[in-house]
Amino acid sequence: MAFGLNIAALPAYTDQLSEQLISTAVLNTNLMEYVDLKAGYTSGSVSLNLVDADLPVSSFQCNMTPDGEVTYTQTTVTIEDLQSKTSMCSNDLRSVYQSAYMSPSMANDSIPFEEVLSQQYVEKLTKYNEGFLINGLGTTLGIKGQITGANGATVPAAAAAWTVSNAVSQALDLYDAIDESVINRDDIAIVCSPAAYRTLVRALVAQNLYHFPSVDGNEILILPGTNARIIMTSGLVGSNYAFAGPMKMITVLTGLIDEMDSFQFFYAPSEDQLLFRAAWRLGVGVAQINLFATNDLA
Repeated sequence: MAFGLNIAALPAYTDQLSEQLISTAVLNTNLMEYVDLKAGYTSGSVSLNLVDADLPVSSFQCNMTPDGEVTYTQTTVTIEDLQSKTSMCSNDLRSVYQSAYMSPSMANDSIPFEEVLSQQYVEKLTKYNEGFLINGLGTTLGIKGQITGANGATVPAAAAAWTVSNAVSQALDLYDAIDESVINRDDIAIVCSPAAYRTLVRALVAQNLYHFPSVDGNEILILPGTNARIIMTSGLVGSNYAFAGPMKMITVLTGLIDEMDSFQFFYAPSEDQLLFRAAWRLGVGVAQINLFATNDLA
């Protein structure tokens, strides 16, 4: 038996209520894990003090004629005050599907799926911080602007963007160009974009060099035949730039190691809105650029 109904004017059914909100994916890598992170700094310029002792050796004589010297140098790190602020009127959501999850009260002191949104903000700000380390902000240079051939880093001959046919040799060229005084350190790494990382993996497989131990996170491998980790960073998305060297010679300065407590939602009665506020400090400096190698690409 058919229903005597005319439903031609009704839209097709779409279930908008049975599924929870899903956060969109964010590319988060962990370059911060490998650098020298120091806390307790305010904004402004901070000098990293370096010392180099020249200690010559000669045949013994019964005198005290000094022939060595101690040289002091400085690297300046600019620490930026950073912020992110968003205001939301939860009542604006009442006209969309999320109204089903809202209180019938006219109070605007909460929004649906606040925990999911909070996590999304933390992930986005984490990604921003990694981008800041690489690219800086305005006139404040990041690692990419500091580790350059013009500033004293070694640029291998025939440096080029990585392809499946040249990625292994390009990575090895960067490794070979690292200053010999630090090449045996345990913090040596080659840092590249996610796309270059994938290209290198394909190149290793193509050359039957894929029998490397699997590892966690974005540390994909130890470059075969070397002591260098390969680290990808979201700060180099879309860039062919890569650098190599001792990661602990890169210093990151911040106010607090964990600023997540200042990432918060709160209701402002005077605004009748739910506000998000994040504020933190961050700066990066490379102590001895001459120890590093880079392909110096854009």
